[in-house]
Amino acid sequence: MALKQVAARIEGDMFQGMFFWLHAARLLNAGSKVTRVSIEHDQAPGVDDVSVHYSSPGIDAGGRDCAADYFQVKYHVDHRSEYEATTFCDPKFINSKRSLLQRFHDARQKLGDGGGWHRLHLVSNWQWASTDKLGPLLRESGEGALPDRFFTDGAGSDLGKIREAWKGHLGLSDADFDDFARRLRLGVNFLSKPMLREWLNDRFAAVGLKPIPVDRTQNVYDSLTQQMIVNGTNEFDRQTFRAFCEREDLLLATPLSSPKVYGIRSFMRLAEHMEDECSSFVCVAQNFEGRQIRSPESWQNTVLPTVASFLKDKSAEMRADESNLLLECHCSVAFLAGYELDRKSGTQVFPVQKGVRKSVWKPGTSGSTSCSEWTATSSATSASGDDVAVVVSVSRDALADVNSFIKSLPSIGTIVDTRPVSGVGQRAVVDADHAVALADTLADVIRAHRPKTGGTTHLFISCPNAVAFFLGQHRGALGKVQLYEFDFEGERSYSPSIRLPA
Repeated sequence: MALKQVAARIEGDMFQGMFFWLHAARLLNAGSKVTRVSIEHDQAPGVDDVSVHYSSPGIDAGGRDCAADYFQVKYHVDHRSEYEATTFCDPKFINSKRSLLQRFHDARQKLGDGGGWHRLHLVSNWQWASTDKLGPLLRESGEGALPDRFFTDGAGSDLGKIREAWKGHLGLSDADFDDFARRLRLGVNFLSKPMLREWLNDRFAAVGLKPIPVDRTQNVYDSLTQQMIVNGTNEFDRQTFRAFCEREDLLLATPLSSPKVYGIRSFMRLAEHMEDECSSFVCVAQNFEGRQIRSPESWQNTVLPTVASFLKDKSAEMRADESNLLLECHCSVAFLAGYELDRKSGTQVFPVQKGVRKSVWKPGTSGSTSCSEWTATSSATSASGDDVAVVVSVSRDALADVNSFIKSLPSIGTIVDTRPVSGVGQRAVVDADHAVALADTLADVIRAHRPKTGGTTHLFISCPNAVAFFLGQHRGALGKVQLYEFDFEGERSYSPSIRLPA
């Protein structure tokens, strides 16, 4: 076998091993529902790389209980190819006699229903083709679940044609195909190996495992994974995994102590296992398909009261002890969290900025001297209403999109373009101290420009969730506020979200 082929196989095995450790580490978390994790699970050929099993009745999977997850991990050292809907029916795409769909369906039949409802995952670092009709709808969905439209659009639509082609390829009835396809999770364009390593070290720190050294080539976890497979020790429950970690000297002598963590989740991508990271959390993701709200009324009628009630219930605990708030949610929800935990609430809570490597944004630790001033340019719109639109451009320049959108809102008579003097971009916010300073000065800007007649301030915010949280804490300065969310994947326009006060 050529050297490059050997190297590619080794890289793939290492990636699979890291993915196994990511889930196996959850066995050390007393609050996790994970009861058993396997690598090379023989009972599920086709999705046998890693399997994760949960305590009864299972974890929430979009409104139904999931007893187990089965993963096929396909790591590629290059990006010479991409996934399309048609490739799932093409055996040649994976150099096999059976296509990906057929292999997944074979596993579904072999697993049966005796172990409870399960999901079948593809995890791959290859991307979706930009011209594919299905791929864009999966990018923000929870672990790559097929969108509702895949099952409901007509047979002649783009998604309907894909559905019918897949169903015909498998030779299934409507009911059997629906049952199978709703189990699929197509995690295409998964994390790169360096990003997975960062995520893995975060997980290790949370459960008391020694981290993977970032300054060494050797990684003891890689060699241990190989030995597991060679020795046939490929399945662990809580007791056997802890004993294994103790025997191999993987546990930290003194586990890291940290404040209690609460969480808010409104979308699933990279937040699927929030129960492993938080002592308590609230999930409103069932109101969304990916990041898109299923029913616009749900923002005000369901999302707002559910999140607000959770924060009210936990506020006494947050006042008693310092805590962290994991914000795996829309910007509007992060703002709402700050609004409910405003500076007069007495809570000692600091947001965790989302990302592959999460970090607590606690002010007072860096003494940042970065500029926190804003430019604010006010101009009249073509309408004559008393409301004011405030455009907050931090992560990206949102002005052009807002200008286009508010043409349909006759109540807005003034638009105020605000942006940090230091510039706009993904690195515009340096740290927690800078975020708080920016929020403080922005609150003053909004107070100065908000309607004088009791009208509404329409907030179009493009900023990190931590900044939105700190801004929301200035509820007394903001007056009546209407928030908006931007649709990055669909029509690339705005839609109204939460209105405050409720």
